[in-house]
Amino acid sequence: MSHRCEIQLDNPRGAYRAGDTVNGHVYLTLSERTLIKGKLEPICLEANGYASTAWQQPQKQRNPKKNESQVVAQSLDFDYRVDFFAKIDYFVGSEAAQPQIMEAGTYNYGFHVKLPKNCPGNFEGAHGHIRYTLQVLIHSSADRPQQVLHVRQLQIYPQNSLSQETRSCEVQTYEQTPRLKFWTKPLHLQIQIPRQGYSPGAGISVHVTLHNPEKLPLREAVYSLVQISTYIAHLRNKPKRMESKVERQTVLSSRHELHNLPRAELQSFQHLHMLQVPQTAATLSVAGCACLQLNYEVEVLVTTQQEKRFIAARMPVIIGNVTPPCPGKLLMQEPMEATAPEPTPPVEAAPNLVASYSVSTTSLASNFREAEFMVATNLNKTNKHYLSGEQLDFRPRYVYYEMDQTPSEEVKSY
Repeated sequence: MSHRCEIQLDNPRGAYRAGDTVNGHVYLTLSERTLIKGKLEPICLEANGYASTAWQQPQKQRNPKKNESQVVAQSLDFDYRVDFFAKIDYFVGSEAAQPQIMEAGTYNYGFHVKLPKNCPGNFEGAHGHIRYTLQVLIHSSADRPQQVLHVRQLQIYPQNSLSQETRSCEVQTYEQTPRLKFWTKPLHLQIQIPRQGYSPGAGISVHVTLHNPEKLPLREAVYSLVQISTYIAHLRNKPKRMESKVERQTVLSSRHELHNLPRAELQSFQHLHMLQVPQTAATLSVAGCACLQLNYEVEVLVTTQQEKRFIAARMPVIIGNVTPPCPGKLLMQEPMEATAPEPTPPVEAAPNLVASYSVSTTSLASNFREAEFMVATNLNKTNKHYLSGEQLDFRPRYVYYEMDQTPSEEVKSY
C-alpha cells in the first residue's frame, strides 16, 4: 500500500497537562486504490503512556570443578514496564470487520485521548524513560509484522502541587575526624532553606553557617542541585527477583571562592547563595511510578587548604509544577504569523492619535536607577549577623521614564 500519514494536534507543540484531553486529526493519503482486509489489516491509532526500565547485569561466574570445562557466564536481563494509559481507535476495519476497498485520496479521521490526572511527566534516563506516544498502525496477520505509519511524541506536565511544602528545612553535620587525633576539632556545617518545594525558574536560597574552631584557611564552597534516579526492574525469567540501580546526576552547580576571606571571619563563616532551578523533571515517588523514582537534593561542599579537611551536607528538596512559566494558551500555540498592516487613519483623526500616544509611557525612554532617597544597606556588617555576599552596598532599583522637557513660554503679567 502506497500511503502518506500525518498526525495534527489541536496543540501544535504537543504539550499538555495531566488530565487534559488531546484532540487531533489523522490525515491518511493513498496514492492508489487499496484493499483493506478488515480483520487482518485494520488501520488504527494507538495512544500509550508508560514508564520502562531495562538493563543487563553480568552473572557471577562460579569456579569450575575438576574435569569440568569453563562455562561462559551469560548476562542477566532485567526489565519492568508500568502503563499509565492505553487506548486504540480503529479508523478502517476492526477485529470483526469485513474487507473493504479504499479509493485513492486523502482521508481525515478525528480522535481524542483523555490523559489521567496522576500521570507523571516525561523523562529520559540511562536505564529507563517515561514516554507518551501516538502512533498510527496497521495490524497485520501473524506471518506479516505490524506496520507503523506515523509516530508523534507528546510532552506531558504533571499536576504537582507545592502548597504543602512551605515549611523551612535545616540540616547540620560534623566533620569525621580520626579517633587517634583527639585534639583535632571538627568542622561544623549547617545549611538552611526557607521552604522545601520549588518550581523550575524559582531560586533556592541556601544559607550556610560554618563553624571552624581551628580557623583553617578555606578554599571554596560548592553548591549543587543533584538529581537522584532510582530504577527498579524484575529478572526476565524470574519475576520475583528484583534489582535496583541508583544514579546521581548534578543538574546545577555553582562555586564560590573563599581564598581571600579575612582571618577574623574564619571561625564563624556565613554565606547566602541562590540556586536557580532549571527546567527539569518533577519529583516522582514510588506511589506515582513503581519502576522509576526521581528525587532531588541540595548539596553544599566546603573545602579547606588541606586536602583531607573538608565537610559536606545534603538536604532533600521537592521539584514540582514543571509547567513552563507561561502555561496559558499563548505557550501552547505556534508563533503568531505576520498579518497585513492596518489601513492609514484619516487626516482628521491624526491629531487625536498623536495626543493620546504622547501621554502613553510606551513612547518614553526608560532606564533603571537606584532609589536615591533610601539609605544604602551594607551586607558585610561587622556584627554577629553579617553575611559574606557578593554585593557590598545595595539600594533597590526602579524604572525611570525620561520625559521630553520642551522649553515653556514665559508668561508676563501686566
